[in-house]
Amino acid sequence: MSLDTLRSSIEDKDHAIITLIAERMSIVEDIAREKERQGLPVRIPDQANAVLDRATTESNNLGLDPAPIREIFQILVRMSEEFQEQWREKKE
Repeated sequence: MSLDTLRSSIEDKDHAIITLIAERMSIVEDIAREKERQGLPVRIPDQANAVLDRATTESNNLGLDPAPIREIFQILVRMSEEFQEQWREKKE
């Protein structure tokens, strides 16, 4: 395969990753509503740790270095929590 073809394939994967992040954030809005309905805080450390642990396990299962994958998921968790906080502030 040519370098251009390989780069195009990476671009496709990058687009897919961004699309999945957008879909994830859409679900986060539903989570924000449900947490508010149940009177739960935005930040639930046990849940955040469960997400990070799943990411670590999955990356190990796929033969990837878990450290950078964990960092990516820490960012995703932070994005989710920040979104939920902003969502609540808009409602007030």
